[in-house]
Order: sequence, then C-alpha cells, then structure tokens
Amino acid sequence: MLTQSFLADEFRALGMTAGDTLFVHSAYSSLGRAPGGVEGGPQTVINAILDVIGPAGTLIMPTFNYDFLRGVPWDMRTTPSQMGVLTELVRTDPRARRMFHPIYSMAAIGPHAEELAAHSTTDCFGESTIFSKFREWDAKILILGLAYSKSITFLHHCEQMAGVDYRFLKEFKGTAIDLQGKPHDVAYTMFVRDVERGVVLDFEPIGALLDSQVVNQRTIGLGPCRLMKCRDVFRVTVQALQENPGPGLTYILETPDRAKDWIPPMKPISSLKDVLAQIIPLHRTLASDGMDTALDIIGSYLPESAAYKIETYTPLTPVWTWYVPERYEVHEAYLATEDGQRVVDFKDNPLHLVSYSLPMDTLMPWSELEPHLYFNEKRPHAIPWKFKYYDRSWGFCLSKNQFDTLPRDKNYRVVIRSEFLTDPAQGGFKVAEAVIHPRGGKSAAAGEMFIMAHVCHPNQANDDAAGVVTAIEVARRLAANPLPPGSMSVRFWFGAETIGTIAYLAHHEDLIPGFKGGIFIEMTGNDNTLALQHTRQHNSALDKVGQYVLKKRGKEFREGTFADVIANDERVLNGPGLNVPCLSVTRYPYPEYHTTDDNLDIMHEDKLQEAADVIEEIIRVYATDYLPRRKFRGPVFLSGHGLFVDWQVNWKLNRAIEKMMMRFEGKQSVFEIADELDLDYWETREYIEKFRVRGLVEALPLPEVAEKS
Repeated sequence: MLTQSFLADEFRALGMTAGDTLFVHSAYSSLGRAPGGVEGGPQTVINAILDVIGPAGTLIMPTFNYDFLRGVPWDMRTTPSQMGVLTELVRTDPRARRMFHPIYSMAAIGPHAEELAAHSTTDCFGESTIFSKFREWDAKILILGLAYSKSITFLHHCEQMAGVDYRFLKEFKGTAIDLQGKPHDVAYTMFVRDVERGVVLDFEPIGALLDSQVVNQRTIGLGPCRLMKCRDVFRVTVQALQENPGPGLTYILETPDRAKDWIPPMKPISSLKDVLAQIIPLHRTLASDGMDTALDIIGSYLPESAAYKIETYTPLTPVWTWYVPERYEVHEAYLATEDGQRVVDFKDNPLHLVSYSLPMDTLMPWSELEPHLYFNEKRPHAIPWKFKYYDRSWGFCLSKNQFDTLPRDKNYRVVIRSEFLTDPAQGGFKVAEAVIHPRGGKSAAAGEMFIMAHVCHPNQANDDAAGVVTAIEVARRLAANPLPPGSMSVRFWFGAETIGTIAYLAHHEDLIPGFKGGIFIEMTGNDNTLALQHTRQHNSALDKVGQYVLKKRGKEFREGTFADVIANDERVLNGPGLNVPCLSVTRYPYPEYHTTDDNLDIMHEDKLQEAADVIEEIIRVYATDYLPRRKFRGPVFLSGHGLFVDWQVNWKLNRAIEKMMMRFEGKQSVFEIADELDLDYWETREYIEKFRVRGLVEALPLPEVAEKS
C-alpha cells in the first residue's frame, strides 16, 4: 500500500524539494489502482506533495472545464474541474484560491495562491497568461501517470510563443459567473489547432526530446512520473519548434474529419452499475425488441468518434455452417391452472419463458406438462434461465419451491403467443460495432484488435450485461485517451452469443486478415478473482501480455487453457479457419449463474472497474507493440543523441541498453525485448521511441496471425 510517507519519499527521489512551485497534471488511477492502492485515498497524494514542498511551496492544480466552449455558463464557485479527482480535491480545499478563467482556470495552495487568483487575462496560452508567470516563478511541472499528449498544457504556451503556423487564435464567447455570483458576458481567445488542415495533436515526440534533456523520471505506483522545470521546457520546446516547423514534434497531419477538436463528448456515467440497471430487465434474446433497446443504450454511451453502428441481417441467411436466426417476438406467455389462476407469467419475468419457445395454446395434464418445466435444484428459491434456440421446443421456468407446490392431479393451460419473424422489415437480426482508432487515425499496417461482449441473456446481470458495461468503459477510456499514432485500432463488437459473432464475421470476412488478436469479456462484476483464459495457441504474444499485466498488478488471479474456464465467442475468432489469438477475461464461476439471483445485488462497481483496468492495459500494451528494426551500425553514440541513461538514476535500464540495441533487428517486438530483459514495458517502449524519433530505428508492425483460408 502506498502511504503518505512512502509517496513523499518517492517525490523527493524524483527531485521535488521544499519551496517548489508545482503545476501538477495527474491520473490518480496510476497510483490508486496500484497493488494495495493508496492508504487514505486521493487526499493522501495531495498531503504527500504538500509535505515535501512545505509552507514555502505552492501547489497548483488545473481545474479546467471545457463546457464553456460548448455554450455552458462557467461558475467560479461551483463549476467542477474535468481534470481528475486530485484536481477537484484542491479546488474544493478551503485553503485554495481559484483563478477566474472559464476555460483554463487553476486552483492553488501556498504563497503564490493569491497572485494566481488575482491574475486576469482574456487569452489562454499567450504571454499575458499564467503560464508566463510559471516561468517567472521558476515553477516545475509534475506529471503523475499520464502520457505527454494527455497532459502538460504548458506546451500550448510554448507553441504560441514560438508562433507555430498550425494553430491560430479563435475567440470563444459565453457567460462566466464570479465569486459573488455575478454573471459576466466574456470573450476569450485560444490558440486552436487548424482542423481544416487536418492537424492532430501528438506531443509524444517532443516529450521524448524533453525526457532526454530536462526531465527527471521515476515509476511510482503503476505509472511513469515526470518532473521538469518550466523554464527548461520552454527553452527546449520553443527552440525545437522554431528549428523544425513542420509535422513531427507536436502534431501530425490527417484528413480534416480525423482532426475534430477536443476529447469526444460522451454521455456521462456515474457508475457502471447505473448502466447495468438499464440493460438487465430487457428481454434480450437473440433477436428481439429488448436486444434492439440494449444495443441503442450501448451506443448512447459511446462517443461519436467511435462510429457506433448497428447492422441488421436477414433471418435464415446462411452464415458459414449456420444460419441467421429468426426474430423472436412474444405477445403473451403464461401457465395457468384449469380454473384460470396463473402459475407463471412472462410479463412478470422474461425468464419464466424458455427463450424461443414455440407457440402454444392448449390444455394438458401434469404428466404432459412436467417435462417442459425447469427449475434449479441447487437454488430452489430462484428461477433458472433456459433457451431452445435451434432445437425448437417450448417450456416454462419456475423456482423449485413453486414447482413442489403445484398440484399433480390438475390440468394446466399453456399459452405462448410468440412469432418467429423472417422479414428484415420487421426488425431482423442485429449486432453492433464501434471502432476506436489511435491518435492520427487508422494504421492499416498495424491492424486491429477485436473485443467482444454478448448482450443476449435476458434479465441477467453478470452473464453478461456486466461484460457489456466493462467493454463500454474500456472503449470510452480508449476514446478519451487514444493510443499513440501507428498503434492498432480497437474494434468493439456487441451482439448475440456465438451466432452473432459468426454472422458478423461472415458478413465481414475482409476484416479477418487485419485482426492481430482479440479479447472476449464476460461475467466481470461478481465477487470472484479474475480468470485469464488463454488463447488456442496458449503461448502467443497476446497470452504473454495478458500474464504480464495481471502479474504486474500483484493481485490474485486464475488462469485456464483455451475454452476451459468457460467457452464462448473466443471459439469463433480463435476457431477453425480464423485462429486469431483470443483471450477471455471473466470472473466465472459464480453460484447465481443462469438464475434470477444473477441480479444487480451481486454486482460490485470495483470489480467491474478492475476488469476494465486489466483489459484496457492488455489492449494498450498489445496494440502499441511493434518490431523495432535498426537503421544504424555499431553501438549508438548515446550521449551524442540524447539517449544516455545515468546508472545512478536508472541502474537497470542503463545495464540493459547494450542488450536492447542488439535486439533491434526487426524480429523481436518491444514487449518481447522488455520481457526478455525483465524490464517494464512502458519504460522500454518510451526509451525505444527515443531511438525512433531520432531516426535510429523504424517501427515495423506485428506480423499477421489469422489463418489463411
């Protein structure tokens, strides 16, 4: 567990000292989700920083909120920060003073707080802004667990002061409310990207340059932490931008439609359990109104940039050795005694009816009825879930307790008014997809990862609405913090189990050669350890990444061979004729499986989020991996290229550099090099990226893995 004293020692080792003025960009998750977490939570991090800088130091947090740019009034008193939990803690701290700026406001604790709060400007990044004050104060920038392109707003100040030609000043008008509650009509200028030219932000190359010259680095918790002086950042960045005015250091050029401004707007989610609550009660069977509604709900939580699309297939269409199932519509279904007393009713719970039951309207004795009644011996109070998708029959489900009370000497009326619809105009069979591209857009050479979650289990929470909301969360994170340029795109699929994946892939066989790996997500919310089910290959690069991510977390987890923990859609993607390596991440088994006990009560928000953490990290590592191939001969002159690593700062990396360079032959990936040399993947990739930025290595994509058919 990360304690306050431990964090303070780590910050001192990073170079933080008493009296520092610190401007902090942070991702608390890089600390809070470390093994053991942070003792006392986010406030402990704030306290540790304040302990180190002492009463002579000033802590400054960004309390930016971009809603003003979308026409929402900004209120200095109440408008929250959109920059993370640590920033909100400082904004609401009684000791803090906040600056009046409806876009780039900041809050500070310490000697400079009053001057910051009194600072006034109608610009965002220019000479008159607080960023110039940072240079005057000899402030430092602290980055906790974030990539450069998701932090260090100070670089925009450097861009404006360097007079770059890919940005221009744009005015934004709106309403800002001061501390006394008085509204003001205000106008602010911002140095914005030239979207029409296709300018896309990419601070990673300039970050590599800064890392090599002016940055102190240290891993704290799960993420890289950086400390740098604003004056040094300004000097190096402005000089580099003036000497290299074209694409490369801080931006890349894409088509204008790829260059939309800002993080994609997304419908807010207060908790994944809230989304679960919307999906669980729906009659989500293979093709039904409930499935359609669920797919609409999923799409509503994804950003526009994900290009979420629902596809409709014609029932009875052949798809490989299967056929697309009919749409199932239930108008009424119940079981009643002969005198009209209803025993079970579909309208009370869709699990009462065996999914895809045939139409019935008849009176029958107990002897004929009994074989069509289903219950769960182990959970006698619960209603089980049964289905008859292709082997058509009919039936009702009820608790064992209720089953035992039914008279055996009575006749029973069976009413099932259901339809099997084959006309696509009546709704058809639907699946959905969303694609999250890396920063800068799709890289055809890099390929894609294929992430699957099935939706078709009516009135079930863990199986598998939980997998669905976990996938939604991962997609949102990848959209908000895109993978670096040249990474794989990530394709998310939602639909009916097995046949849905088959139908989708049969309609998109052109996509299969581009798939470099997949993950099937299911049953992620119950109170059990995570299970990593291996690919059919078992020892593929994706298997190793999955093991690496879970072992690095330091928490208990389970492993199983392919389709051994539980078999689902990974059998399609990793099956005959495709054989794309596909992991499964699940918390199966659990006792409530396939019963009405699989409900919101057994769902845990922290378990859903933990699964999202693991899956996101697997994707980030695997999708950003590549084969570095050297463009140099002999040992590289490290100091001459800004690549030297001081052994007193990072002994392990210093000792590994020679061995690392020996492996730049385009045959081992970054991950394989890190794994073989027992190094952290992200530290290794970040260091190899410096070679790439300097033209010393080229990045080759991972090889294709799908079978040729």
